[in-house]
Amino acid sequence: MRCLGLEFAKLRRKHVTLVVLAIVAATLAWLYADAHGEGAGSAVGWHSLFFAAPIMNSVFLSLLSSVVASRVVDVDHEADAWKQLLCLQGTGSLLLAKLACAMLVIGLAVALELVGIFSIGSAWKFFDQPALRSWGVLALSQVAASLCMVSIVGAVALVWESQFVAITCGLALSLAGLFSSFLPTALQRLVPSGYYTLLTTMRVDWGSGSGVPLFSEATLPVLDYALASAFSIAACLFAYVTFSRREI
Repeated sequence: MRCLGLEFAKLRRKHVTLVVLAIVAATLAWLYADAHGEGAGSAVGWHSLFFAAPIMNSVFLSLLSSVVASRVVDVDHEADAWKQLLCLQGTGSLLLAKLACAMLVIGLAVALELVGIFSIGSAWKFFDQPALRSWGVLALSQVAASLCMVSIVGAVALVWESQFVAITCGLALSLAGLFSSFLPTALQRLVPSGYYTLLTTMRVDWGSGSGVPLFSEATLPVLDYALASAFSIAACLFAYVTFSRREI
C-alpha cells in the first residue's frame, strides 16, 4: 500500500484526472447520440448501449489506458529516478505498484462510464434494464481489456525513455481496435485493443431480414479472457525481465 500511495503522489500534478474526465465525457457523448437514435422508451435501448459501449471503448478507453500507462512510467523517466528506486525497492513491487496505480485509475473511468450509461438509459426511459450480472460482466470485460492495454503500453514505456514511442503504440492500437470489429474473430484476437468487444457478452444479429437488430447475451467468452490474460502476463514478464537486468 505504501508503494501504491507513492505512485499516486507522483501523479499529483500530471492532470491525469482531467484526462480521465475528458475521455469518459467523449465516450458518453457518443453513447448519448446512440441513445438519441434509438428514441425514448426504446425496447432495445439498453441492449444498444451495452453493445455500443465496448466499441467506443476500443478507441477511447484503449487510448486512456495508453496515456495513463505512459504517465505512470514517464514520471520516473523525467526524474531519472530508476537507479534510486531500484536501490530502495524491489523490481517486482515497483512494477506491481505502477500497474495497480494505472488500473485503479482505469477502474475509476469504467465506474464513471457505467454511471453515465445508467443515467443515459434512465433519462431516455428505456425498457428492460439489464440485470446486475450484466452490468458486472460489462465492467469486468472493459477492465480486463484495459489491463491488457496498460501492460503492453506500459512495457513499451519502460523500454523507451521517449514517451512518443509508447503513445504512438497506444494510438495505433486504439485505431486498430476500432477496425478490428470488422475482422474475423480469429484475426481480431491478434489485436490487443480488440478485446474490448471480444470479452463482452452482448451480441447482435443484423441478418434477421426484418431490418431491426436482434440482441442477445452470449455465455462468458472464457477463451478470449485466457488470451487477454496471456497478452498481459507476457507484457508484464517482459517488463520484469528488462528491469531485473537494469538492477544488476
